[in-house]
Amino acid sequence: MESVLKKFSEGKLEDVKKTAKRRIAKDSQDPEGWFLLGMVSHEKGNETYALDCFERATYFKSTEKYHKAKGMAHMALFEFGEAADEMKEALEFKNDAESQFMLAMALMFLNDGDAPKHLEEAYRLKPRKTRKMLMHFYETFFKEDSDIPEKEKKALMEKFGL
Repeated sequence: MESVLKKFSEGKLEDVKKTAKRRIAKDSQDPEGWFLLGMVSHEKGNETYALDCFERATYFKSTEKYHKAKGMAHMALFEFGEAADEMKEALEFKNDAESQFMLAMALMFLNDGDAPKHLEEAYRLKPRKTRKMLMHFYETFFKEDSDIPEKEKKALMEKFGL
């Protein structure tokens, strides 16, 4: 499996896709095959299909990794309630900074008052990584959005501690 993840990190998506499809052809209920196919689809921006793949993976085996991936696909589709639910599922397996952070972001979009406590927990677990995720999140969703006034962007940066 490490070689497949290495290929993924090197951007060799077609190789990973072939491996995933080979695994699924051998066993249509292979959760790791569906997960890998979902990751390739996510990386290519096909979030609807990625979500379908992650749903299959979690159906065949419920793990932190699969729920987290499913939550990320929901976030990319702006389905924040579903994303929050999946991050909560992931946190049932493991309390990690990434899941806490993504839960905080989903709850923020839902105007849920629990968002800050999850962001604080992410920061407590991994301060440097949380700051990097915050900066990436800000740059992805807000920085270039011309519909958001600069004053609001500055307030967001202050709110996030950036």
